[in-house]
Amino acid sequence: MGSVSVVIALLLITPAVYLVIRVVGIGIDEAVALLFRPRTGQLLWRTAQLAVIVTCASIVVGVGLAWCVAHGIRRGRAVVIALLAAPLAIPSYVSGFVWVRLFPGFEGLWAAALVLTLACYPLVMLPVMAVISGTGRADEDAARTLGCGPAGAFLRVTLPRIRPVVIAGGLLVALYAISDFGGPAIVRFEPFTVGIYNAYNGTLDRSVAALYGLVLALIAVVLAVAERRMRRDVDSGSTPLRARQVQDRPVAWGVVTSVVMVGVCVPVVGLCTEISESQRLGFDDLGDLLAWVGPDAGTTMELSVQAAMVIVLLALPLAFFVSRPRTRTGDAVEVVSYLGYTLPGVTVALSMVFLGTRLLPDYYLTAAMLIVTYAVLFLPVCLGPVRSGVDAIPPQMAEVSRTLRAGPVATAVRVQLPLLAPAVLAGAALAFLSVAKELPATLMLAPIGTRTLATDMWSLNNDMNYGRAAVLGLVLIVVASIPTAALSALFGKAGGR
Repeated sequence: MGSVSVVIALLLITPAVYLVIRVVGIGIDEAVALLFRPRTGQLLWRTAQLAVIVTCASIVVGVGLAWCVAHGIRRGRAVVIALLAAPLAIPSYVSGFVWVRLFPGFEGLWAAALVLTLACYPLVMLPVMAVISGTGRADEDAARTLGCGPAGAFLRVTLPRIRPVVIAGGLLVALYAISDFGGPAIVRFEPFTVGIYNAYNGTLDRSVAALYGLVLALIAVVLAVAERRMRRDVDSGSTPLRARQVQDRPVAWGVVTSVVMVGVCVPVVGLCTEISESQRLGFDDLGDLLAWVGPDAGTTMELSVQAAMVIVLLALPLAFFVSRPRTRTGDAVEVVSYLGYTLPGVTVALSMVFLGTRLLPDYYLTAAMLIVTYAVLFLPVCLGPVRSGVDAIPPQMAEVSRTLRAGPVATAVRVQLPLLAPAVLAGAALAFLSVAKELPATLMLAPIGTRTLATDMWSLNNDMNYGRAAVLGLVLIVVASIPTAALSALFGKAGGR
């Protein structure tokens, strides 16, 4: 397991190696001068502000929604979860575009924070919901019988159980906030990612952009180390499952409805408005529409499924290796695994272009290299919930399995993987969603002639054909909703037992 994890880590560190090579090329003195100039400090401060606000807001919203669904939503639970997870399928630049069009003057730090929070809160909500769905309520009932109210039972019983996944989800949100480009750019807010994009486009010398990218990589290391130290071993003893007698509560429905209105209805209504006002749709009936979007949708789903499967296969050995027992090698591997996620997609794509053209020319512009790039970018999205699921498995279960003469592989297949199913499905769904809406890496590394919903939508937007771009945006939401619908059905069934 250790050797496999180290090999995976070497793959994941490729973008950082590329950045180091580019920065070394400009010399230490010049790099230090660029690093300590006022503009770098401004970008760093803006990035830190955005990351803190988005992370805190996403944790509050994500945990609150998971609690509302688990304790106050009975009828239509699967549909509710699917709607709450739908913002994952809406690219931040699409959401930002809609908000700007609907509300002139919508720009700046708080505008970017709203757009990214709406895109990120499911990264906390889904793993928390997986933990709540997979545990019983006997301890909660015991706390209630001892005089604790709902808030007291949550703080004393539920919060310690969900703390690891909250921290892991918060890390993903923070990394997303510092790496996203489209959302901040569309609302005219300039963190490091926008500075990197401007540096790439503003000069033929890519060294400044590489230096900024290296700063983001260092921020990712700091965040990953901090998350690793904040996470403590929790009491993972099994709790007897007991049916949740959930009743529909008006407050829970009110909270859920408000979030769905803001996070889903506003972008969808905005896209529909663009479609209705467009004069350049170019199709007359449903058949023409399906013939146009069908190939793009099929390619998007194919790449997303393949990448999600690869990402899950990579995340499983990493999750077991970095969990118990903790080692220095495991700590290093876990920190490295988050580097690709914190970098802008264009930076990771350029590093893979460097690798493909210099070392692996036979694999350049192939589906295999594109999927590897997706794995570098989005492995942490899957690793977070899977690792938290591994942490929640009682160590005694594996020990009992081995006393019954079951080897490590048999123990993993028969005992641990069934318990990890909700976490693995959550991680796979998040990976699918991330790949489906990914743009810069697909534009730069997709095989010649390969077209996805995201790339065609971007091209139409650049051509100012907003109506057809809005159509692809809606189709992308539908495609990306498939895994969230499956997850919502799973959680709804589990929560209603």
